[in-house]
Amino acid sequence: MTSRLMFRVLGALVAFTVLARIPVGFDVGFKFDAALAVIWAFGLLSLVLLTGYVGQISLCQATFAGVGAYTAGMMVSSLHVDYLVAVIAGVVVAFALGVIVGLPALRLRGITLAIVTLGIALVFDRYIFQDHAFEWFTGGTAGWRVGQATMFGVRMDSSAHLMAAYLVLLALFCLVALLLVNLHESGAGRRFRAIRDSELAAATMGVNLTRYKLLAFGMSAAIAGMGGAFYPLVAGSVSPQPFWLFTSLQFAAIAVLMGVRYVPAAALGGAFMAFVPDVLTRYGHGTFMGHAYEISYDWFQIAVGVLLIVQLITLPDGVWGDLRSRVHHAWSAVGAVGGRKVKVA
Repeated sequence: MTSRLMFRVLGALVAFTVLARIPVGFDVGFKFDAALAVIWAFGLLSLVLLTGYVGQISLCQATFAGVGAYTAGMMVSSLHVDYLVAVIAGVVVAFALGVIVGLPALRLRGITLAIVTLGIALVFDRYIFQDHAFEWFTGGTAGWRVGQATMFGVRMDSSAHLMAAYLVLLALFCLVALLLVNLHESGAGRRFRAIRDSELAAATMGVNLTRYKLLAFGMSAAIAGMGGAFYPLVAGSVSPQPFWLFTSLQFAAIAVLMGVRYVPAAALGGAFMAFVPDVLTRYGHGTFMGHAYEISYDWFQIAVGVLLIVQLITLPDGVWGDLRSRVHHAWSAVGAVGGRKVKVA
């Protein structure tokens, strides 16, 4: 094991240890937000792979998460399988759908590919997730209900044992994030980046565009589906609303806002998506200097739009990218000063 890999593993373990302790003192509502933040972080992480690494655009990542959620809910409620099996099934179905969605990417790119994925999200949002013809998959208008489940011998549910579900989710996220960081510098990662920089140059160098594009879409969908597969367990049921078109648009906007090329930005974006709306709902009303005020959820959507515009102008590499750059420059400056001191001495 190289020193760089050891450092990354240590960083992932430290991140897991710290993040695992944060929600302990929260009420059930904020514990749910913490678990939901990891679910959304999986969706954003899928865009880090697909857009940040490979340069492909997708506006249907919430659809992949929804497919994973409905598959897991159906497997547990109808077939009564272990939840680990349900999660694996959700990931496999999402991967297959991702490969199918990736077929247009073999011919399309840019805005045309975005419109195609937007159309796919609309089809699932308005038809498959809500039409009576697919009740065998969605569980009807009530959706699938998951009271409790056991995974790795640990009991989990949406109330008393919510922390157990959060810890399993967090561990899986740290593992997938670590794998993605290592993928970036692997042979496959170099081929992905070659496709992002220039498909023509990549093909000239012998990169199989068909294989790697379909692989990227499939892996991206599987990551989103893995997060979505835990939604029925965390929420207690699954319905179309969390996976509608606007969630996919939020994924795209917040991924760019936080830094679509960086794995840690996915965790930051997931927390932003989960906690900020709830905080606005809880504390966004009251009185200030004798005047009543009320801040609705609509302000969250407005804030995302405004922040995205400001970020694209001032921080084109995203919030995490800018923070990373500042830390790197500060570290380089400290090293340069230390080097000069040693030289003078």
